[in-house]
Amino acid sequence: MEDVWGIGQQYAIKMHEAGIQTAAALARCSESWVRKHVGGVVGARLVRELQGIPCHAFQPCDEGTTTRQSIACTRSFGKPLSTFPDLLGAVGAFTSRAAEKLRRQGSAVNTMTVFISKNKYGIEPPPYTFSTVISLPVATDDTSDLLRHARIALKRIWQPGSAYTKAGVVLAGLETAGQQQLNLFSTSNKGEARAKLLQDLDQLNQRFGAGTVQFATAVIPKGKQPVPWLGNADFKSGAYTTNWDELWAL
Repeated sequence: MEDVWGIGQQYAIKMHEAGIQTAAALARCSESWVRKHVGGVVGARLVRELQGIPCHAFQPCDEGTTTRQSIACTRSFGKPLSTFPDLLGAVGAFTSRAAEKLRRQGSAVNTMTVFISKNKYGIEPPPYTFSTVISLPVATDDTSDLLRHARIALKRIWQPGSAYTKAGVVLAGLETAGQQQLNLFSTSNKGEARAKLLQDLDQLNQRFGAGTVQFATAVIPKGKQPVPWLGNADFKSGAYTTNWDELWAL
């Protein structure tokens, strides 16, 4: 019974005690018995699958073909940050990355959550995590719009004199881009122009490397220039097979 997916050691013991030794025997059990002894609804679905009744739709592994219900970009810092510009740079970079993922799957977002966290093992008293939610007036995939709201959100929760070790951006309330509800003052021409601009930006970054073209708020220095919120990469292994500049030469 341990070979059946979803049957762990504890459930296997119950199966053996009930005289159920094979997957075929489990498939012949009544649904009421399975719900009571094998994890409720999860157990019932397991038995239906054994009976040849599909209960879970196939989900492709290719990120490009799977539509996410939310998009998050979070990271722990290489060293604690306390100034607003440093935190804004980190949150801006995370926002830009999340916006790229958003456009890649053809979605727009109407709700943004921004959070920052302190070291819970440090000397500062709790709470250690602060977050705020921004409801956008119109769902968007425009990085500049999201950066503007991210700045507003960060101003709400940042506290002078505190050191933060982690931050993140979560995009939720996703809609299909181009089909979102507009407000009274929206103009379709402006939307088309911005969409073309963002498309060109994504194509340039895809062709010449991530971060080639960036918004000023979220500038990530290329090469080995120090970035306050990135981890220490001094002892990172060489990328001899994936980085052109690090190829071995005789």
